[in-house]
Amino acid sequence: MKALRPAQLFANLVRASDGAGIDVPLDRACLLSCAVFDSSVDPALYCARLDDLAAEALAAAEGAHPYALIGAVLDTLFDKHGFRGNDAGYSDPGNSLLSSVIETRVGIPITLSIVLMEVARRVGLTLDGVGLPGHFIVRFPDETSQLFIDPFDGGRILDVHACVALFDKLYRGRLTWREEYLRPVSHRTILKRVLLNLKNALSQGKNYVAALAAIELQLAVDPDDPTELRDRGILFARLHRYDRAIADLEAYLRRLPDAGDGDHIRSTVQYLRQARGL
Repeated sequence: MKALRPAQLFANLVRASDGAGIDVPLDRACLLSCAVFDSSVDPALYCARLDDLAAEALAAAEGAHPYALIGAVLDTLFDKHGFRGNDAGYSDPGNSLLSSVIETRVGIPITLSIVLMEVARRVGLTLDGVGLPGHFIVRFPDETSQLFIDPFDGGRILDVHACVALFDKLYRGRLTWREEYLRPVSHRTILKRVLLNLKNALSQGKNYVAALAAIELQLAVDPDDPTELRDRGILFARLHRYDRAIADLEAYLRRLPDAGDGDHIRSTVQYLRQARGL
């Protein structure tokens, strides 16, 4: 029997998780998405790498208290193995591929957070992801402590005041702080944000075919997101696949007739109809 492609395995995993009423397994979903873009990636091998990191942390932990365990995880990842933020190449698509982050030990906040969350899970700690605008962090394994971890900054511990300061540094008054920014987010939400980052990085690098593959993964996670239809239509237009572009952009307008960019998209469709006839 022919083996299923990684994209189909990814979609099946999402669908099976939905059917079972559970959140998507973050490590497997991310690694299957990596295999879509790099056929050499074996998700099982990278899961084993996370297992090994967890085993190191567990062996180094001074007791089973959550604070002892998280301390050992942070030491293992950021001190011993040198996981760090990729300041120099922040827009590199590899930062959004979990396999690449495990391999190179550099990434962006959200993928480094996934490494931390998945290693912690393997030692018995449940860490929640927190989707601060512009900078993903992780909540400490004690909901009453109001402490957070910034994996992009070497696993630095943050209190609420430090989270607000980080936010203010990023937005400089362009966005107003809300307490809801510190609420945990689901694995599905994390996965969508990873794929959004990947799509944007690939598009900026003009790798439109790969960016289309990222959109297909997004639609497997959330088939009802009209913005992905819009973005897919724009990518098809850049690839001169005008019929597909028009179909997607018109579907976007049907779903969101009052979209803020509706006039622009309508003008784009008109232009594409003319271009198709040339």
